[in-house]
Amino acid sequence: MSRRRRIDSTPNTPERSSTDGPLGDILNLSQQITPSKSPRRLRKLREDLQALANDVGDVVSSKDTEIADLTNQAVPSGSRKRRKRFHRAEDADDSVPNPTTLEDRVRRAGRHFIIDEAIFFIDEQAIWTVEAKDDFDYATEFASKDSRIQAQIHDLLRLLPNDARSLRKEDWIAGAFMDGMGGQRSTESNRLRHASLPHLARADEFDHFASASSRFEAFKERIGYVTATNTSSAYYSAFKAPLLYDEFDGTINVDHIFRNPVLLKIQACILRGPDGAKGLFSNHPHRPQAKCVEKIHHIRRTSTGAIANAATLAVWLFSADLRFVEHGEETGINYVQRYSDYVQRLREGVSKNKPWAIDLLKYWDDVLFPDADNSVAAGTGEGDDAEMQSVDDAFGNAPSGRNSPDSDARNGRSPLPAGNTTPHHTPHRSHQSTPTRSPRGSGIAGDGEEGQHPARTKTRLTTRR
Repeated sequence: MSRRRRIDSTPNTPERSSTDGPLGDILNLSQQITPSKSPRRLRKLREDLQALANDVGDVVSSKDTEIADLTNQAVPSGSRKRRKRFHRAEDADDSVPNPTTLEDRVRRAGRHFIIDEAIFFIDEQAIWTVEAKDDFDYATEFASKDSRIQAQIHDLLRLLPNDARSLRKEDWIAGAFMDGMGGQRSTESNRLRHASLPHLARADEFDHFASASSRFEAFKERIGYVTATNTSSAYYSAFKAPLLYDEFDGTINVDHIFRNPVLLKIQACILRGPDGAKGLFSNHPHRPQAKCVEKIHHIRRTSTGAIANAATLAVWLFSADLRFVEHGEETGINYVQRYSDYVQRLREGVSKNKPWAIDLLKYWDDVLFPDADNSVAAGTGEGDDAEMQSVDDAFGNAPSGRNSPDSDARNGRSPLPAGNTTPHHTPHRSHQSTPTRSPRGSGIAGDGEEGQHPARTKTRLTTRR
């Protein structure tokens, strides 16, 4: 296998002497040109110098050609990738009607998935290759990794246009969906660290965002950094981070977790643009007239996924990590696992009708959607086993509310009748939309109504919370 040759010098590369090669030969010959040399000898030296100069010129020309060839190979390749990203439909089968339009709708579904469900996939490859189980029950979502993958597959299928669901395993559909996810994730992270930052941090904190080291020193305790001891290494606590609480007393207090105003402001900036958090906690919240995520996807309720996403983004925002990727390059924080930890407690709390979880969703709705009807009220590691046990105890021992017939509906776990591909309305797995669009109102109807062919859909979907 051929290997690309390094151009720059490395510590293991011996230094080249200035007298090596053609240049060294030219130097030696030039030093022989003296007045004492005979005309014949001088003529011979000049001929030798000219020959060496020609050789050097040929070498330089060859290198220039090689560089040009490599550049020409790289530029079209990059161009093809860029063109391919926005022309996935070119790979669609001829039998697919309006593939370009379908590509756009699938890309839009990918953006919606990031906003409403999960900011990362649990297993990106499995999502596009594993079969969706018709009998999957969301009550088992957190029983295993396979169950979590199934849950995300059903989330994905619910957001996909009807005529794209049977095509989920095709590369061009997966590519378009991932394009939407990647674009939305990049938009969110860039917005939070730049245009929206004045709404998320104090003015005297702005300078701390200039570098990874300054963010670490200024905000490490805020995002749960625990220093190393003689018996344990440093790590970032997932649940003992003051940033998650409106009031933090050093314990995991379910009545105050996920209520920090920064989390709600982050969500407002995602839904309504860079200035979306302006006036959020006043009687005059920012309501942009232009198209924004909230209007595009008809988002009118808070979902458990949205809260978990905002909490995960908040941790990244104040972290030393430059890029928002699965694993923090500076902190070692596993942001996929962090999201999963947060959303598990939220969804289990809602499914068990825990007052802290129900009240939390109502609080978010009251702040973000004060005019909405029918609120829900009708380091290097992630910590150790001992802390996660205390997390389980704190959330598990929280008092449960009276079981109500709609507790599953709040969490979106009621299965569909066999053969039904229209999701039920489940306000806190995805948002409610207008009654004429979709019973679940998650934006599926908006994405899938155009030219859909429900009869082609073979997979029975399980509804989400």
